[in-house]
Amino acid sequence: MVRNLLENPMTTKSPHASAPSRRTVVAAASAVFAGLIALTGCGAGSPSSSGTTAAEDDKAGANLEKVSIGLIPITDVAPVYLGVQEGYFEEEGLELDVQLAQGGAAIVPAVMTGDYQFGYSNVVSLLVAQDKGLPITVVSNGSTSTNEPGSDTTEVAAMPDSGIGNAADLVGKTVAVNALNNFADITIRNSIEEAGGDPSGVKFVEMPYPNMPAAIERGDVDAAWTTEPFRTQILQAGGKIVASPMTDMAENFDSAFYFTSKQTLEQNPELVERFRRALEKSFDFAMENEDKVRTIIQDYAKVTPELAESIVMSKWYKEVNMDALTKLGTAAKKYDVLKKDPDYNALIAK
Repeated sequence: MVRNLLENPMTTKSPHASAPSRRTVVAAASAVFAGLIALTGCGAGSPSSSGTTAAEDDKAGANLEKVSIGLIPITDVAPVYLGVQEGYFEEEGLELDVQLAQGGAAIVPAVMTGDYQFGYSNVVSLLVAQDKGLPITVVSNGSTSTNEPGSDTTEVAAMPDSGIGNAADLVGKTVAVNALNNFADITIRNSIEEAGGDPSGVKFVEMPYPNMPAAIERGDVDAAWTTEPFRTQILQAGGKIVASPMTDMAENFDSAFYFTSKQTLEQNPELVERFRRALEKSFDFAMENEDKVRTIIQDYAKVTPELAESIVMSKWYKEVNMDALTKLGTAAKKYDVLKKDPDYNALIAK
């Protein structure tokens, strides 16, 4: 019984409630991720209607190990919620305590301090964390691109009168991204170069995803790197897709990973393996039951039924695509987001 996920409101746990001995780690991690996305719309799960009494629920829950995980309320984390709903985590003896963060900035330091045992983050933020010396380790893939240019979960959108038709046309334009010197501008620069343009001529401005649809309509920016459900909101307002940086970078491009601290992996490898098994079952279920994905995101991500039917879904493959990861790491160093080459073997848990 995952009471905190399915019965109680989900709240954002402060990533700074750490032991004094870990304050240095928290401060360093917070500085690294200060520029990450700040999403709005944290929501609670719907009350469970299991038909059991509170006493029965408490008795069942007493046999489960509570595990905390930091998530962002976006569509890509739907498999976790489905895994709870279908009992995959309970089968592994785990009770998930989901903590919703307003953005990814709080999740990495919270995992480092032990406030969360697991977290979800975009790949570049984890590469940056490793580059800064933080002891993180990836335990599972998170979400993967669709391989369909113009129909991917995260793309660059613009209005029809913007004068932008492809990635090369972004040169000389202002493009909104959720975080500077991170996942968005790295992949956009790569797409511009592949299209024969000079990426140094693009002006990137930082903006939360929820603000992008209105900003494009007002003309505050010429284009935006946007993800679901905001991507579809822009299209429904008359916008168009002008670039697909993830599919340009690599086939089956992984955009995010689930991760933990090296301390958790070393001290409790059996817990990590149980979590990974439950997550992989959840991935399989999500891939085979798109209708259930579209239903559950209406709850935790507060997506309307109409929007839920229209958005593009990620793919959820269990294996990390090392070729795509290497290409992203190479680009991150090329564009000075990383100071040194990533240690991929150290990053990915075996």
